[in-house]
This record gives sequence, structure tokens and C-alpha cells, in this order.
Amino acid sequence: MSKLAGFLGVSVYSRSRVRNNKEFYSFTVISHNKDSLLKITNYFNKFPLLSSKYLDYKDFLYILDLQNKNNITTSYLNEAMKIRKDFNSTRTTYH
Repeated sequence: MSKLAGFLGVSVYSRSRVRNNKEFYSFTVISHNKDSLLKITNYFNKFPLLSSKYLDYKDFLYILDLQNKNNITTSYLNEAMKIRKDFNSTRTTYH
């Protein structure tokens, strides 16, 4: 995870939680700047995801395009939030 974060120029976030006397750890890398987003999109365009994750990625690209076209305003946010609600297990649209 550290190498991935270093490649993207971002940080690794860690979290631990206890559930039923068992401790769980998770690590997250968040791509949040233009350089890291470009690296992510180049990678997934070359090595596509499978299943509904591919649909999440295509929607992510659409939101990224909306953001780039409206980089001075936040007029795209309502549409982006509506699309984002259809990610992962909440997906109801399969186009």
C-alpha cells in the first residue's frame, strides 16, 4: 500500500475497529489530485475492471469529466452525487 501511495503521491490511511472482541484493520489510498487521478485513469483504461466495478469506474470517469468541464463552479455536484449513490452494492442501473 505504501508503494502504491508513493506512486500516486498520496498518503495511506489506516483504521482499526473492534467488533465482537476481534480487531479489524483496513488501509485506504485515496487519489485526490490531478496527477494521481491521471495515473489511475491511465491504469484502468489499460487494465479494465470486471463486473459492476467497471460500471462504477465508467461513472467515475463521467463525474471526473463533469468536474473538469465545470472546474470554476460546483454546478455539477448534484448530478455527481446522484450518480455516486448508484455505486457498489447500491447499483440499480446496469447500462
